[in-house]
Amino acid sequence: MKMISDLGQEFGQYLIQLTSELFIKKEQPGSLSEMEKRIREMLLKVGQFLLTSWIAMQTDKYPEKTVACIYCGGPAAYQYQRPGTLLTIIGQVIYKRGYYTCPYCGRGHYPLDLQLGLRPGQMSAELESLSGMTGTQIPFEKSSQLFEALTLISLSDHSIAKATQAMGSEVQIQEAAWQELSKNMDWLQIQERQAVRPKRLYGSMDAAKVHIRGEIEDPWKDLKVGAWFTTTAKPPQNPEEDWQIEAQDMSYYCDILPAQEFGDLLWATGCQRQAQLAEELIFLGDGAEWIWNLVSHHYPHAIQIVDWFHATEYFAPIGNAAFTDEDQRKEWISNLRTHLWHGELGVVIHACQHFCEHPQAGGPARKAVTYFTNNQHRMDYPTYRNNGYQIGSGTIESACKQIVTQRLKVSGAIWELDNAVKTAKARSAWLNGDWQTVTSRREFLALPLAA
Repeated sequence: MKMISDLGQEFGQYLIQLTSELFIKKEQPGSLSEMEKRIREMLLKVGQFLLTSWIAMQTDKYPEKTVACIYCGGPAAYQYQRPGTLLTIIGQVIYKRGYYTCPYCGRGHYPLDLQLGLRPGQMSAELESLSGMTGTQIPFEKSSQLFEALTLISLSDHSIAKATQAMGSEVQIQEAAWQELSKNMDWLQIQERQAVRPKRLYGSMDAAKVHIRGEIEDPWKDLKVGAWFTTTAKPPQNPEEDWQIEAQDMSYYCDILPAQEFGDLLWATGCQRQAQLAEELIFLGDGAEWIWNLVSHHYPHAIQIVDWFHATEYFAPIGNAAFTDEDQRKEWISNLRTHLWHGELGVVIHACQHFCEHPQAGGPARKAVTYFTNNQHRMDYPTYRNNGYQIGSGTIESACKQIVTQRLKVSGAIWELDNAVKTAKARSAWLNGDWQTVTSRREFLALPLAA
């Protein structure tokens, strides 16, 4: 191991060299910005020197002659010091470490790479994490530009995409493990005995379209999004009041799957939130049949509430088509909103039925009648408000906006199916506040095989 005093001398000489280049050998700066950039470049070089030296300090001057083979357990013999190149957040770093081969299985490995989680020729875990985080926020090409501007590290848009989607893959692995657990009756029984049951937990689901490459007949696929959350906010006391759900303990999940398969993810993520054990489990949705079918199947005792705002949206198309007088139209819509607010579904349905044969308003009127008839048991808004339940699904609409609209539906974006799913899952991990948890699982990712 290199002595600290020797390293200090080398570092001092290196600093003198860098400082000389900075102040003497280069042309005089023309602005403060140029001075700042030069110093940042110098700091990267300092970091590379320190990281290279620090890694070297982890290797004994006289390596062990044999170590246990990581593949078969046999005695792997030391061969020589072999160089490796690391791509790190402070730039490219070249280091050396001992290389061992096993005479029994014929395979080789680097103990130091395993010890520190080094990934020669690939991004370091930290670089992958930070670049992937950038890729969850904005399109990959812009991510590449922004990342270089912030860090002075140049990464291609392909590299940013790869890092981002690697995080999405990690989320998939975690979700697959959750799904296995959620089918394990022993685990569920232990959870039931030991869990602190949630007093009131909310769930919500929705979907938004994503443009998928190669799908000729139906290029726009539903990316289904789910959310679990709690809230202590009180429901509004009148329909004109400012609505603030103030969701807490939010967790999102998403995928492009048929409804039944998405139901497995609903159940698995719900088990992680102990949804099946909640004293009160409340689902909010827009009335889509697939949502309520999944809720009824997996959580038959859950309270189902149709989002108030979606319900009221059925009035305007009828009123706009049926009334030429603006005052009459506004009064008709306002009256129906009042009846719906008070849970008077019979009045609402009858008022819509009145226009079912209208030449212009008939279509939206019949659609509304079907909607309110099928969902009237989910529209007891007075009771919901009295019980303190939220009646708006703004949380899941926000989730769709943040995951799909703001990231996947950017101008001109056409996705490979797998990449779209992984990017969405990576973004959901970031929104959930789980980024460090996800990235930490990738720190010691794989066995670095010898060439």
